[in-house]
Amino acid sequence: MENNYPFISAKCITYGRVDTLEESIESFLKQDYLGKKELIIVNDYPEQTLVYDHPEVFIYNIPKTFDTIGAKENFAVNLCQGDIIAVWDDDDIAMPNHLYNIAKYFLSNTDLLHWEKGVLFNDKKISAITGLGNSGIVYSKNIWKKIGGHALENAGYDMTFVLKIKSQSNNIVLASPPDCDVSWFYMWGGRSYHMSGQGNDDETKPNILIRHSEHIENLRSQGLIPTGVITLLPKWNLDYQLLLKQYTNSE
Repeated sequence: MENNYPFISAKCITYGRVDTLEESIESFLKQDYLGKKELIIVNDYPEQTLVYDHPEVFIYNIPKTFDTIGAKENFAVNLCQGDIIAVWDDDDIAMPNHLYNIAKYFLSNTDLLHWEKGVLFNDKKISAITGLGNSGIVYSKNIWKKIGGHALENAGYDMTFVLKIKSQSNNIVLASPPDCDVSWFYMWGGRSYHMSGQGNDDETKPNILIRHSEHIENLRSQGLIPTGVITLLPKWNLDYQLLLKQYTNSE
């Protein structure tokens, strides 16, 4: 504990999405949390070596793509030093109070935190303040260990993970901050290749890793994806705090 706040590890897995990742890192840098925190980033796009120098941001560039998203998640969680693991997706946004919200709702015996109130952001505007499903979930490292980590799956792995936690624990928190204090933006349309919109893997189509890799390689062939050593420049492309303030004031 530091200043009576828990150590929170923000865990981010990424692949070829520098622009959205820079926004995600900026979200972490904007946190006004006084407790101990870290951002763990695992990149397994072999064409990119990501670099960013910050004492709380740790980037692991893996030269070979993981066989499953579940394996990549487990690798990342193993690197996390905190007891609380906050999913910090490379294409979503957190408000500066997000880690404080986690510390507020994630009690000492909590195993899983779901956001019943957050921002659904679609095509550069806020569509609703609503439940976010599995987006931005927070879980204890202990429950991750207890259930044997993430299943070695691709699309649908997050649902498998949540259902397994629920089968072995009753310590589930459904958090509903006031609208003006919601802190997680689930970014939907008009932003990137979105796994949640592609359906689960089955025998009728290549798995999500193959589909996403093909999408990234297509962009790279058009000169739209940088390669080599990339020094990240964290920034927000929009003023998300202002957009949230305007949205909640207009309700």
